[in-house]
Amino acid sequence: MSKRRSRSKAAGRDSRCFVQVRSQPSLGVETSTGTTWVGVDQQVGHGSADALFELTAQQYVGELLWDSVKPGFVGECWSGKHDDLRLFDPRGGSWYPEQWVPARSRMFPPRVDGEIWHHVDALGEALDSERATVSRALAGGTEDVTVDAGRVAGIRFTLSGDPAYPRPAGLIAGLCAGASRAQVSAVLGAPAEADSDVHGLEGDLVRVRYDAEGLAEVLLERPEPRPLPDGPLKPVFGMLGEPEGGFAWTRGSELLGEVRRRWAVSSGFPRRLLELDSGAEVQVEDARVLSVRLRPSPESDAPPPVGVTALPRGPRYPRTREEARHTLGAPLSTTGRMELRRFGACDLMTEYSSAEADAAVIELTALPVGVSVSHRIHRWRSGEFTMFLDALGLPEEHPLVLAVGRLDGVDLSFRDGCLESVEIGGAGSQAERFAAFVDGTPASPTRKDLPFGVPTYIGEHDDLRDFEQGWIHVHARDGVHITTIAVSLEQPEDIDVHLWLPHRDR
Repeated sequence: MSKRRSRSKAAGRDSRCFVQVRSQPSLGVETSTGTTWVGVDQQVGHGSADALFELTAQQYVGELLWDSVKPGFVGECWSGKHDDLRLFDPRGGSWYPEQWVPARSRMFPPRVDGEIWHHVDALGEALDSERATVSRALAGGTEDVTVDAGRVAGIRFTLSGDPAYPRPAGLIAGLCAGASRAQVSAVLGAPAEADSDVHGLEGDLVRVRYDAEGLAEVLLERPEPRPLPDGPLKPVFGMLGEPEGGFAWTRGSELLGEVRRRWAVSSGFPRRLLELDSGAEVQVEDARVLSVRLRPSPESDAPPPVGVTALPRGPRYPRTREEARHTLGAPLSTTGRMELRRFGACDLMTEYSSAEADAAVIELTALPVGVSVSHRIHRWRSGEFTMFLDALGLPEEHPLVLAVGRLDGVDLSFRDGCLESVEIGGAGSQAERFAAFVDGTPASPTRKDLPFGVPTYIGEHDDLRDFEQGWIHVHARDGVHITTIAVSLEQPEDIDVHLWLPHRDR
């Protein structure tokens, strides 16, 4: 979430909540009414977004099973023949409904499809969390939730009778009330033990109960996690969820090296990609570690796979599937070239060069349970500006704020104990800080040298850019050469705004 207060003023809140169950094609449920819908691509300006059209229960279940909805239905919606079924139109000023819950792109290839994943994501969450709230909304009050220490420990769904799950065939695509054991095993895989009715699902358990008609009940549970393994992976797991620059970060840096590049995804997205000296990649958001991606150090004469930069010799990670199973234990789930293990509140994804038993480890990705990241994150711009933006609004004693304060030539301003602004160029060490502000910037830059594109506002001596987390104000005393750069939580007020013109009006 952005640390900066939103400047938009919303009108009356739309009580409808659209929960996306699948993203391709977009498919889901509007939970206030239980209405199912499909997304139909619409042209919006220079881009496109989905209009949402009501589906019948049969159409919805059919689409979950990868069957097409009524032939030509989507095309008819696109051409305006079913406007009476339109639930949301992106051309009304927003690409998504006011209350929109996207389907999470899962790190581990999912075995099944359906609403079950929103319930899986509620496991381990606080009862008042967004994920637990979404789970309850989808179930419509028919679920039976087990709570442990204020968090969801299990969820039971009845598929028939009263109260039954509102869309029993949509809970797990391919299964409905009355399904046989053979059908359940075909969808969920073989039971964990020969004589049990317990199946594994991405590290969690699905207990099923049958009656005389067949499948009658589904119970989700999260098993007791394994303890963190000893060895070089332990400090890596310790970094997850912890503040950037904190104690756990320092321990991990001793193993993986210092930050070499700090990439922003875009000006409107607060997630960062950090490249460390060892070649490891760390993703952070809201100044906390989301994931750590490692590539094992080769200890043989064989070169690493094409395009893979190996970690320096030192930390020894498993190099083969056999070694991974020996040192880390059996995986909870396996799909082709990937294996999933869970330690404490952390998941470890291991990718291999092939599906063979003797395959080499390509990479290991550690991340908190319930988090997804993309390895192919877009590298937009890198530099210290990302660090300054991320530190805005954080308490004075936060490790990232302290790290910014230790830089030469940086002036910090605080309000109510939290960082309000960072300025460079006004206290010496200009060349060092300007060149590091955005990688590729010269030591004595002009206003045109900052590779951020057109400013939001332009003045005779000033440029102002609006980022998701704050404002970047560039001042040039002579109108050309940059004198100071300030990164602030709020829009600067000490500038003659009459001199400024929004770029869209120029």
